[in-house]
Amino acid sequence: MNFSSPAVPLNDVASGLTQLGHELIKATSVLLIPTELLYFSIYFHVKGVYKLYKVLTFMSIAAFWLSPLVAPISCGPARCLQNFAIAIGTMKLLDIWVRRHSLPTYSAGRRPPDWLYALIAMTELRYESFTPNNVRVSIDHENFSEPLQLGIHIAAFVLLQALPQNLPTILAFEVLLSIYIIWTGLQLLLRYKSSPALFGPLYLTDSLTGFWSETWHNAFASPCTSLAYQPLRHGLARCGVPVVIARALGVIGAFSLMGLFHAYALSPILTHKALFRIGVFFLLNGVGTVVEAMIWGRKRHWVKATLAWIFETALASWTASGMNIPSGVSKVPWKQVCNISGL
Repeated sequence: MNFSSPAVPLNDVASGLTQLGHELIKATSVLLIPTELLYFSIYFHVKGVYKLYKVLTFMSIAAFWLSPLVAPISCGPARCLQNFAIAIGTMKLLDIWVRRHSLPTYSAGRRPPDWLYALIAMTELRYESFTPNNVRVSIDHENFSEPLQLGIHIAAFVLLQALPQNLPTILAFEVLLSIYIIWTGLQLLLRYKSSPALFGPLYLTDSLTGFWSETWHNAFASPCTSLAYQPLRHGLARCGVPVVIARALGVIGAFSLMGLFHAYALSPILTHKALFRIGVFFLLNGVGTVVEAMIWGRKRHWVKATLAWIFETALASWTASGMNIPSGVSKVPWKQVCNISGL
């Protein structure tokens, strides 16, 4: 925390969080309907009732996108979480639709009953209990303690809070660490016992490819693959585009899908300028990953690692500079947290 700043009044924190909590309860209660439809669509697909599966899939997508109209949310951060849920639910439904002729096979032991299979398939974004799955773990990341790494990254976040908060690079690393801390905390609380780590240690990153495929969470790798990469990779190749180019455009398309995903989810609290920078951030990461692979392949080298850190730091700093991110935790307007817009 920035020790030169006054402490945040506890009553302001309580007031802001109470309003946020009320809005989240309202949004969650309505989102339960499309989530139940999503579950039963998977269940009846597993049961072989394909006509009902198709109807439930359509109904679930419609219910997700109608939920903001049924339960309007005025709190910006709550609307963000609602948008994330809508986007995640939609991508899950479309991902399963694309894979409907060959659903992942349960491979974490004896196949569970259909009702449990459907629940696991719905809640595992990486299909970690299935084959194929989207878990990618580097040899360097195989054996480490998640709680210990969480503590290390929390300590790094606290250290950054003590530094000058007007530097875009500091803010960019704080955003990165915040995402790591929140997601890892949720992972440790909510994951299945057999679920592998969601992140690798960030400080061991040695390439852009390694960062996005093995170090950073790849929770949305499956829809990015089925909805963007594979259609571009195979569709362009069938049209006569060289495989190398088709594969590269598929990777860039997958990153672009993530840019759209984040821009939509964060639109309630960010300006158009900030949303544009987020889109460019993901697009250029896709381009950078492709260029790095063309030059280095899978070879490891200190120059490759150095260039990856410089590229990612510069791009993240540029993205952060376009947002009005509060200068440290103590500067967050907790009392008006629900009125945040146009950061």
